[in-house]
Amino acid sequence: MVASSCFFNKKILKREDINPENIVAVSLVGQQIGAIPVDRNGNVLRENTLIWADSRSVEQARKLVKKIGGYEAFYRIHGLGHTIETLSICKVMWLMENEPEIYKETYKFLQAKDFILLRLTDNQVFVSDYTDASNTGWLDIEKRKYSDELIETAEIDAEKLPELYESREIVGYVGSNASKMTGLKQGTPIVLGAGDVPASCAGAAIEVDGKPFMYLGSANWGGARTSRPHLKANLRLNNVIHPWNGYVVFSTTTSGSVSLDWAIKVFYELEEAEAKSKNANIYDIINSRIEMISPGSNGVLFLPYLRGGGGPHWDPNSRGTFLGLTLATSKAELVRAVMEGVSLNFRWLIEQFELAGIKMFEWGAINSTGGGVLNRQWASIYADVLGMKVNVLKMPQEVTAMGSFLVAATAMGFYDDFEKAKNNVVKVDVSINPNETKKKVYDRLYAIFKEAYKNTAQFYNSYKLEA
Repeated sequence: MVASSCFFNKKILKREDINPENIVAVSLVGQQIGAIPVDRNGNVLRENTLIWADSRSVEQARKLVKKIGGYEAFYRIHGLGHTIETLSICKVMWLMENEPEIYKETYKFLQAKDFILLRLTDNQVFVSDYTDASNTGWLDIEKRKYSDELIETAEIDAEKLPELYESREIVGYVGSNASKMTGLKQGTPIVLGAGDVPASCAGAAIEVDGKPFMYLGSANWGGARTSRPHLKANLRLNNVIHPWNGYVVFSTTTSGSVSLDWAIKVFYELEEAEAKSKNANIYDIINSRIEMISPGSNGVLFLPYLRGGGGPHWDPNSRGTFLGLTLATSKAELVRAVMEGVSLNFRWLIEQFELAGIKMFEWGAINSTGGGVLNRQWASIYADVLGMKVNVLKMPQEVTAMGSFLVAATAMGFYDDFEKAKNNVVKVDVSINPNETKKKVYDRLYAIFKEAYKNTAQFYNSYKLEA
């Protein structure tokens, strides 16, 4: 994996005609809530590492919450509303109980970007930053340090956790071996960077308390930057540390644009193959069909829980569901219902922020990123469902990398502060205003959507359906 990634980096330098001498720093960003076990020499101790989606540690999560004194006591320390068994702390507990030899050999448990840092420094630097550590379950979110109470209750060896630094700190330099593999100049400074969600907040140019942002990728998340964490256990918002200042409060639906990808695969497989043969875009074909369908998809409703769980209810037993099918239902209606269902669930996420006192709707606009918002039809549905102007940023798919770039550019002195950096770099590509007539339709559908989840949740939590 490392070799192929490094080979790709060389290809990028050559393709873009980039002189390594002109690269003043490397900054990192990566997926969060993992637990990569490495030994003192930097060797990965497990063929398949434990990434964010791994939820096998259900029993360990149950034990931890019980020992700490219940969910509210547990949540108020780390401030994460994720499904508990996905937290890094529970993953490590599972490894300790089920693969004790690997646990024993582990020198440090790293996150994705931390592992890349390790390789770039020729396996010399084993550290992490506060944004990643705050999305693991073993950091005290208000004190901004490892929680002795959580670590001791989990019976984890604290020395197996990496030393923490700020995202903007230079923590190492490109090593000799890494230079040969990547084409980067040996000695190039490495700015630590951030986890993907905090980086996406930074890259979306969110610097004011309460100003909302959205990311529509495989998952669909959104939130706001705040000066303090919001720790209402019943709302289960996620609180992580911002890469520059303050906090990022966010929530997520695990099935975002992956829901649309699934629908295309199931309903438009032949059209997609034909589109590829003609160099056409399957999304353009689909959008031309669904724009002819009225909001509400002629009575078809979709609950977007294809991966189970996710905000705002964090129910791991929930499943994707179509309601209102008839013999007259078309493929286009099903696909539009999928796009509407994901959008309606995001509105439900925003409602949780309102209950926490973060008044997102008052802004009237939301900075939007991720590959999903390149689909203008879908971005328009979001605007109508939310009743907010959707600002689609330039290069929306690169927002996490942009956040890491802003941190590095400020750290290296190209900008005086983060606000100046984002004002110079982050731009809006297009703004989509809500349609008031369509919004009224979605206002009615939203109430039905919430009620539909509550009723189907009773079914899915009562019966185990075999996959």
